[in-house]
Amino acid sequence: MDRMLVVVFPNESKAYEGKRALQQLDSEGSISVYAYAVLTKNADGTASVKQGDDVGPIGTLVGTSLGSLIGILGGPVGVAAGAAAGMAAGSALDVNNVRVGTDFIDDVQKVLVPPNVAVVAEVDEEWTTPVDTRMEAIGGDVFRRSLSEVRDKVDDEDIAAMKADLAQH
Repeated sequence: MDRMLVVVFPNESKAYEGKRALQQLDSEGSISVYAYAVLTKNADGTASVKQGDDVGPIGTLVGTSLGSLIGILGGPVGVAAGAAAGMAAGSALDVNNVRVGTDFIDDVQKVLVPPNVAVVAEVDEEWTTPVDTRMEAIGGDVFRRSLSEVRDKVDDEDIAAMKADLAQH
């Protein structure tokens, strides 16, 4: 199942250890990692991408979701990022590109405060145990959201809003 994964760690060293664990899970075939970034939240509310990866053409396609999430987590000032993971600062405030929902973003923002560091990734995982076990052993708090479920929920909400609008006219 295609998911957005955010793992928040107490420091940068643990975040890099978490990133390596995700890569190892990918190599083992337990999950597929499409794109990732290591993200720090600065005291002024902006975010800095410390490291990212673009895994071929698929990484570019999912990079919009990943880049948009990083932009939203980075606040209105924007993101100090290169071309890592196909991130586009111009879509930083476009919640539709994130495909996860504001409740997920709110939950992550509550814990992603300095000095915490996050690994943000778009992954395909059939079950959550491998990631949860590895990340919790390193000291990470795991947040995940299925992208397809959110897309369906957003579509349903949009349809309901259009129907309500049409009923009023």
